[in-house]
Parts: sequence; C-alpha cells; structure tokens
Amino acid sequence: MPNQSGAGNCLLNKALLKPIEYPGLIRLGPNGDGGYVIPGDQIKSCELLISLGLSDNWLFDKEFLARNPTARVIGVDHTVGPWWFLRRMFIYLWKIPVYALIGNRRKISKYAAKLRNCVGYFFFFREPHSHLKRRVSTSGGRLDISLGQILDSNLGRSAQHYVFLKMDIEGSEYGVVQDIVQYQNRIRCIAAEFHDLDKRTEEFNESMQSLSQHFCIVHIHGNNGSAYDYTNDFPSAAEITFINKSLIERDIPFSAFQYPREGLDFPNNPGAPDYRLHFEQLTGPWSA
Repeated sequence: MPNQSGAGNCLLNKALLKPIEYPGLIRLGPNGDGGYVIPGDQIKSCELLISLGLSDNWLFDKEFLARNPTARVIGVDHTVGPWWFLRRMFIYLWKIPVYALIGNRRKISKYAAKLRNCVGYFFFFREPHSHLKRRVSTSGGRLDISLGQILDSNLGRSAQHYVFLKMDIEGSEYGVVQDIVQYQNRIRCIAAEFHDLDKRTEEFNESMQSLSQHFCIVHIHGNNGSAYDYTNDFPSAAEITFINKSLIERDIPFSAFQYPREGLDFPNNPGAPDYRLHFEQLTGPWSA
C-alpha cells in the first residue's frame, strides 16, 4: 500500500488538472525519474531549453538536442558543478579497481557508468550549452537568479515562444510561477514536477489557476516515489506538461485516456506500482 498523507482544509482542484487530448506526445529521458512526456512536434520550434534542476541526470536534455541540434541548453543547479563531478570521478576511479580485485562485475559496471556520466558532464555543458551554478529564486543575491534574468540574458526581450522549460527544483517551483506567467510569451512548453500537493494544496491550486490563463495541460503523471494523499485521492507530487494556449486549436477535446498512459508513463520508483490518477469528469471540447 502506498504511503499515506493528509491534506489540510483546502482540497485539490482537480478540475484544473485534466489534460487535453494533444496528439503526438513522446517521452524524453529515462523510463523513470527524470523522464517527461512532451509534445514531440514542438521541439524543433524551440531555440532554448532551460533545465531548472540538474543533479547528475541530463538524459532528457541530450535526447532533446538529438531531435533539435540547433537548440541551446542552459542547466541551472546550485548543488552541482565541475568540482562536484571531479570529486566523484576520483571516488569511482578508486572503487572500480577495488571491485575488479574481488570480481564483482555488477559493481564494476555500476561505477563505470557513473564515471562515464561524470566525464560526460564536461563534454555536454560546453559552448553553446552552459551550466549555471545558481539557485533559482525570486530574491536577489550572489547565488540566486530568477527565471526572468535567465530569459532576459538569452535572446533578448522580443523573441516569441522560443523556450522549452523543464523544471524539477524540489518545491521551489512555486516561486517560479509568477515569472512564467510574466514571460509567458517567450515560453512554448513546460515540463515540471510539482511537489507537496498535500501540504501546499492552496499554493498549488493558485499556481495551476495562474498558469491556466496562458497554458493548458497536455499530460500529467503522478510520482509514485512520493506519498499518496487519500484525502484528495491524488499523489502528493506530479509531473505536469503544459503548452502555450496560443499554439493550439480551441476545439481540442479533453483527454479520454487513462493515466498513467501505457507506453508513455513509467513508475518513478520501479519497485512499486504506478499511481492511477482520478479526475473530475469533464466533457466537451476544451476552450480557452
């Protein structure tokens, strides 16, 4: 049975979470945590992929570039950097021969893959791509940077819908919503994980309401690594994909698919069953 969690007095507004039936969705990234389902037809129209939250997994970014080699990638994460990866390279270079001596092939394979990934950081995040060792925030400071600052320093103020935004920043995403709305004309699509839906329910509802003025949801998946909120009958963390409303037809219907979607969605935690999502019944065509 999944972990239980309880929401407060505010209930989740699931009417805002029903996806529209957008054709041509594809999955980029791993079949698990770090992978997202996105509109495949929108990739080549993006000039910039901004990845808020990097850690040691940029497979989504690599696969995005494979489909649009002319795009630039900006990774933003204050928790990792060149020295972070160099230190781990030395650790893995020590572990591999130790496990070779005792004949543990599984461990050798594991740490060889980690070593290759660390080396890959230095090859991937170089011109024209970059990694900003900054913390995404609405406040100022030497460490902090806002989404607006990132956008203003890349391609200027006049570009329209040139950005794909990927975001997994462990609860700080709520502070980015205001900038997303302010700069919505530059953002084509968003793939984001929202956390603590059970504890920050009102804040989540407000964020979805604000985003729904300019974006609509084309896909949603519950993170089964998070607790399940039985009060709302919904996971406490969800990966949500949005597209700018100005890019779609207004008579597109709400999705009739069950979620998770077979062939597109995979459990974040492969050792546990995925969460089935339940929405309020919405019929008829979607409208702005």
